[in-house]
Amino acid sequence: MKRIIFPLVAIPMLFSLAEAKVFKAYNGDVDFNHSKHMGMYPCTECHEGPPRPFGIDKAKAHKLCIGCHTKEGVGPTRHCSGCHGNKSKDD
Repeated sequence: MKRIIFPLVAIPMLFSLAEAKVFKAYNGDVDFNHSKHMGMYPCTECHEGPPRPFGIDKAKAHKLCIGCHTKEGVGPTRHCSGCHGNKSKDD
């Protein structure tokens, strides 16, 4: 019975982890495509320990995200607007 229950619980959890994330920021929210990054990098690139949501603030985000984008030579690295959108709720 446990062999059946675990997948039924684990699979929805994995889908919820793969959803796009929106990080609130005073100069524009940051849309983060988690599933895209999951397909390109191992979880340990960002997560310490088992993959799970973790708190991220400005300093952590800038170090982790800009650091990785700079290292990889892709994505936004120089201008705030590369990550921070100025979308309203009506857009």
